[in-house]
Amino acid sequence: MSLKAKLKEKLKNVLFITLDNERVKSLFNIDLKENIYMPIGTESLVEDINKGKNIDRIPVGIFIEGMFKVIGIDEEFKYNEDYIRLISATPKSIPFIKGKIAESVKLNNLEEAYILLNGLIKIEDSKENYEKLLSLLNTLTMEDKDYKEELLKSIELSKQHENFSIPYLYEAQIKKEDKKYEEALFSINQYLSLGGEETNEISDVKNSLKRIVEYEEGKQLIYEAPSEALNKLLALVNEMADNASIFYYIAVAYRNLENYEKAIFYLNESVNLDSNFPEVFNELGINYAAILDYEKAIYYLRKAFEVTGSIEICTNLIMCYINSGDMENANIHLKMAKKIDSKDEILVQIENYMKSL
Repeated sequence: MSLKAKLKEKLKNVLFITLDNERVKSLFNIDLKENIYMPIGTESLVEDINKGKNIDRIPVGIFIEGMFKVIGIDEEFKYNEDYIRLISATPKSIPFIKGKIAESVKLNNLEEAYILLNGLIKIEDSKENYEKLLSLLNTLTMEDKDYKEELLKSIELSKQHENFSIPYLYEAQIKKEDKKYEEALFSINQYLSLGGEETNEISDVKNSLKRIVEYEEGKQLIYEAPSEALNKLLALVNEMADNASIFYYIAVAYRNLENYEKAIFYLNESVNLDSNFPEVFNELGINYAAILDYEKAIYYLRKAFEVTGSIEICTNLIMCYINSGDMENANIHLKMAKKIDSKDEILVQIENYMKSL
């Protein structure tokens, strides 16, 4: 069930009573020219009414709270336009509901606070209210991911206010959590360009995102532009010295430049940080094979194959056995590879090559 649907379920617990037009005029000084269903916003009073309490003695604040609640839950509710007219015509209704929101927050009834604040936004669309709404939704999202969609929606709506930096800060946080680092960096730069305060924490986040973006860009370039990849990745080594992956990607870039010795150096750096990284062992095998050290190549490729059972690594092993003159093991691993994927294109080529020997 979506958040919107769950909140609408709450309307089933709201008591609606019919007020005739004369009663509405006496309470709100507005002529609606028809009767209206009015929501009761306080559960304790709902119980009293169900027990027969006289509705003529219900304070106007109870109706105000009920109307804000309905507007906050269901923006398409039939009487919302009438409710907004009644609220707007009632002096001090805005300060009253802000007090109710603050009271709900103090009692840690954050969902109730959100509903009322969401209703308030429909009447008083201000930066101050959006800042509170985004903060509240951010907290609720940490507890319940169903609120994330509502937070994103409110971020987009709040951006309509000119020179409002806060929504971009929350957007950056969400993009970062979603691993959309480039978009997160854009959002945090927007936050700063619109006058957002650059605290030490914000600076740390911005710099961290810059590193991640450079890292991700470097990773994407290791095959098509290895020199450019190295420019980006090597610049990050000091800051990411405890990250085994960066040394792996640097090594792949060096291999693609046919600098196998440097590739082996950085692969060993990676192994020193994480000895359970089969891709690194595969790379070590490939690089040692490239410098014709088949004994070491086979050693590392076997380690990688034992973990992954990969057809690609198995075919690399077969070629190393062939090149080292060990046809017995080449045939053993050929049979193993055929059990994994007998139609693998590289495997078929190797088998045909072995038949020609």
